[in-house]
Parts: sequence; structure tokens; C-alpha cells
Amino acid sequence: MDKDIIRAYLWCEVIRIGFCPSSKREQKGWILQYGRSLKEFWEIDEHPFRPAFENSQISAKFSYKQICLDFDIYMADAARHNVQFLFSPANRKYELMWIHDVDSKYFSFPAQSLLNKYYKPKKSLKNIAEDDLVSVIEGMICHPCAHQHIESPIENHEIRIGGGISNPFLFLFHLRYQLCPFKDKRELEKKRLINLFWDSIKRKEDKITPNELLAQP
Repeated sequence: MDKDIIRAYLWCEVIRIGFCPSSKREQKGWILQYGRSLKEFWEIDEHPFRPAFENSQISAKFSYKQICLDFDIYMADAARHNVQFLFSPANRKYELMWIHDVDSKYFSFPAQSLLNKYYKPKKSLKNIAEDDLVSVIEGMICHPCAHQHIESPIENHEIRIGGGISNPFLFLFHLRYQLCPFKDKRELEKKRLINLFWDSIKRKEDKITPNELLAQP
């Protein structure tokens, strides 16, 4: 089978088992665990704010004072949400940099439904090789094909903000990786993720828990 088809199914499977908490309670719990993981992974002093839940919307704030960056998420559901990036230098008001916004009322390419219509997912996932998973993890989290660099006021070319990521949990997770200032830690995290998803897919596990996904490398 064509490598691109295998990797397309694998891409969808990684998102399904790792980044799709279903209920509002599970989503809030995922974001809570996410915030807790940043303190050790980034080696920062900030304690995470607890996510809030009001009028069926989840909101959360994450601070990274070492690079003067905050980002806030507001999520009505997994298909309607935005992440706001704010520059937050000491003794100055927040300056909004940009907003990553997802609105499901507009058409997007239906990759999953087309794959299911024309191909057989079980057969495709049966034929995966480790290099397929490496390619998917790199393109999804470590070095997205389409991405933006922050040139100012934060100058770090190693930060790659992926474009077109509509899943809010995947977007947050990829920020966790991209904003980590330690190259050796990012490399260990990449290896951990490959092993974690490889084992989970081969064992045909239904989900990876937030504790497993957000563990330290």
C-alpha cells in the first residue's frame, strides 16, 4: 500500500488515541494535567492556573515569564476554540500578538471521511513501520510542514508554530514541545512519543491517558 495512505491513517489514529478527550469533564481534566506538566518540562517557576468552566466553555491561561509569553485558550468545544498569544513583559500591560482561531462552521478538507470511504483503515494500520510513525510525529508536533516563526518581540528561530492545526489538544501539545527551551529535552520527548504511540497502536489500545501523554521524558 502507498506510504502516504498508511501515514494518513496513522496521522488520524495518533490524533484519535492521544488528543480526543470526549466529555467536558475529560477535556477540562486534560487541560489541567497539561498545565501541570509545563512546570517541569519547561523548568519554570510559574504554577499553572486551574482551567475554568462557565456557560459550557472551558478557559485556561498558561504563563511563560522567562520569554514574556502568555497564551490563553477559550474552548466552546473541540471544533470551536481559540488560543490567544500575549506578550507580557514585566511592569507593562499585555500586548496581544495574535489569535489562533478555529471555527467549524466553515468547510475544511474531510480527510477522515474520504479515507474511510476509499480505503481500509485496519489493513493500513497493520502495515505501518516505525519510520512511518517517526514521520507523523515529526510533521504533527516536532516540525510541522506549515509553520510560523516568531521574529519579534521573541527572537528564537527554533520555535515553530504549526498552521492549520484544528484540534485544540494537539495544538496545545505541540506548543508544549515547541516552547521547551532545552534541545536535549525536546529530543528525549520525541523519542518518548514515538515509543508511546508505537506501543499503544501495536497493542490496539483505545486511548492514551493524559498522565501517559503528558509525562516527562
